[in-house]
Amino acid sequence: MKSSLLAAAALSTLTTLSLSARELMCEQCEPEPSCCEHLFVERSQWFVEGEFLYWTVDTNALDYAVRMNKSTTEINTFAIGDYKTANYDYRPGFRVALSYYCCPKFWQATAQYTYLTTDGSDSTTDPEEFDRFIYPTRRTSTEGPFEKASSDIDFRYHVGDLNVARVFDPNPHLRLRLIGGLTAAAIEQKWKMKAENNAGGFDRINEDWCFWGGGIRLGISADWFWGCQFYLTGKTTFATMIGTYENKEKQTFGVDNLIISDSKYDDHRFTMNAQFLLGPSWQIPCDCWSFELFAGYEFNIWFNLHERIRTQFTFVDDSKETLYAHGLLGVHGLTVRLTLGF
Repeated sequence: MKSSLLAAAALSTLTTLSLSARELMCEQCEPEPSCCEHLFVERSQWFVEGEFLYWTVDTNALDYAVRMNKSTTEINTFAIGDYKTANYDYRPGFRVALSYYCCPKFWQATAQYTYLTTDGSDSTTDPEEFDRFIYPTRRTSTEGPFEKASSDIDFRYHVGDLNVARVFDPNPHLRLRLIGGLTAAAIEQKWKMKAENNAGGFDRINEDWCFWGGGIRLGISADWFWGCQFYLTGKTTFATMIGTYENKEKQTFGVDNLIISDSKYDDHRFTMNAQFLLGPSWQIPCDCWSFELFAGYEFNIWFNLHERIRTQFTFVDDSKETLYAHGLLGVHGLTVRLTLGF
């Protein structure tokens, strides 16, 4: 009973705030009785959007060491224990956009830019048991037993879009936008690993990749009116791009930084991006100006992008076998948007 009363009080408060905000925002258009009777903007307007992003990055193939969790009587073994990886932390980012809505023709043009940078780190040490060890997942010139291994990763994300949307109102409570346009991206990952043995020797490994490219993006967005100026807002887009991919790898060992690996791989490749966004929004459309506050969760999945290259460790004049580890790249988190129309 108590929870029902609290819910009723909260709903009443939100309704009062909604009506008060509408009266405040529309007081300049009092002569027009139709002001704010619409659920959506019904005149040509400019829109300025600012989004706060609190995102992280998820990907695989970032293992740097294995820490033994059980003993064995065998001298030669495969991996025994837990793989250690470094994960990205949640970090703030932003997205800004400028749009123009042409009411008579029901189309909307938008230019937007998304930026995010995040990092992460992890380290592990050898177990206390004398017959358990840690070992790097990369071949090293430094010989074991190893005492410590560490991993540091850094990620930078830039995406720009220029699109046009055709606006539809299938019914009075629903607005749809069919989206199409151009997109471009610059994405970069830097990864540093280090493995140290109990005699003071160590290897350093740097693996950096980056992608620059552009293509087309298609999608759909929707605003579904629920009541009290609240809407359910969602967006789904798919993009395909072609661009330049580079992967640089360098490995040194010892205090003299002797180079045992220094290679670069680059090619032109296709990549795909799928975007999914869903959450509630509070909108106040008006004939004079409009307002929207949105909060939701966003997923961005990238295909054929993240890649780890491993080269067989042999004599300098022997052939080198190259092994590739691929994985999906996911950028996701909370998205909060403020939109003003005038």
